[in-house]
Amino acid sequence: MILELNEHPSATDFRIILDGVRSFNRDQTGNAPPRAVAYFVRDHGGRIVGGVQGSLWGRSVHIDALWVDTEYRGAGYGSQLMKAIEKYAAEHEHPLVYLETTSFQALPFYEGLGYRVFGELPEISAGHSLFFLRKDTSAEDQ
Repeated sequence: MILELNEHPSATDFRIILDGVRSFNRDQTGNAPPRAVAYFVRDHGGRIVGGVQGSLWGRSVHIDALWVDTEYRGAGYGSQLMKAIEKYAAEHEHPLVYLETTSFQALPFYEGLGYRVFGELPEISAGHSLFFLRKDTSAEDQ
C-alpha cells in the first residue's frame, strides 16, 4: 500500500472517493445518493442574476449555495429563493434544511428566515467564523 499526496486531484479520482462514500451511505440508510435541485432568478434578457442550489438526501436538503447579483440584492430575491427551495424540499419529504455561512456573509439574513445556529467554527479565516444553521420546515405552516 502507498499513501500518496496529490495537491491537484482529478475529478475522476475524487469521483472514486465520493462514489465509495455514497455506496456506504446507501448500504447503511437505504437512501439514494443526493439529488440536486435549484431555483434561478433571471433578468429580462434571460441572464441568471441569482439562484439557490440544494442537495436532497434522506429527510434533508443541504443548501449548497445561495447567490444574488449585487445589483439585485435587497429586493427580496434571496428570501424568495430560500422559501421556494424550502417549500419544494418539504413537499418532497425533505423538511430538514441545513447550511453553512461565514460571519462576513449572511448570518442575520438566515436567522431572519428562521434558521438557528447549531455550531460554529471560529477563525475559519482570520477574524471570521463559520456557522452551521438548521431549520425544520415540518414545524411550520408551508
